[in-house]
Amino acid sequence: MLSGGHASWSNGGMVEAGPGDVIAVSPNEVHDGKPIVGVRSWKMLYVEPSRVADTVGADMAAREIQFAVRSAPCMASATLRVFDALSDGDLLAAEEGLTGLFADLLAPSKPIGDRTHSAATLRVLQRIHDQVHVPPTLDEVASLMGMGRTGALRRFRRETGATPYEYATQIRLRRARRALASGESPVSVAIDLGFADQSHMTRAFARQFGLPPGRYQSSKGNIVQDRGAKPDP
Repeated sequence: MLSGGHASWSNGGMVEAGPGDVIAVSPNEVHDGKPIVGVRSWKMLYVEPSRVADTVGADMAAREIQFAVRSAPCMASATLRVFDALSDGDLLAAEEGLTGLFADLLAPSKPIGDRTHSAATLRVLQRIHDQVHVPPTLDEVASLMGMGRTGALRRFRRETGATPYEYATQIRLRRARRALASGESPVSVAIDLGFADQSHMTRAFARQFGLPPGRYQSSKGNIVQDRGAKPDP
């Protein structure tokens, strides 16, 4: 975070970040965000899990980052140095910086997937992944979990950090990001993933990743950089 304030969901619940803080999100973690007040600005770095594995090894890449927000000046400086190296086209410096950064982020962490889900929640998760373009209704979630709507919603949110619809939206947006990176048009991606229309996907994509699909698609390589500034909605 460069300026302003940012509030977001994470596996640990709602967290807040301010200038100089580092926000981290693991590959399978539900995440969303909004400004706290005024204008927020930040730099974001997205690295595909396969690139992390190439950088620090598959064993370490299969680990979960253990914090959502951290006030860590050394880590913030290291992250900004990676941005500078990428902006300058200095790939050797960028590779070295990323290796050190992910070594620090992942070294003390537990394996991804250690979070325990009940059998009832796993049934809903499987349903979402199998038919991600059609998010389940709350009645369907309740039926899959074998309980009432209120109890099902509470348990799912307690175990995943999100509602079923929020979780399904996260999965759709991640698939949209992969499809856009492979060259598919935003219109076809929106249709294939069940968004109401392209503008619906565009708004959700920009909220999640900080930039609209067109800007993301025009970026090159597996690493996407963006400097964003958003007013309070």
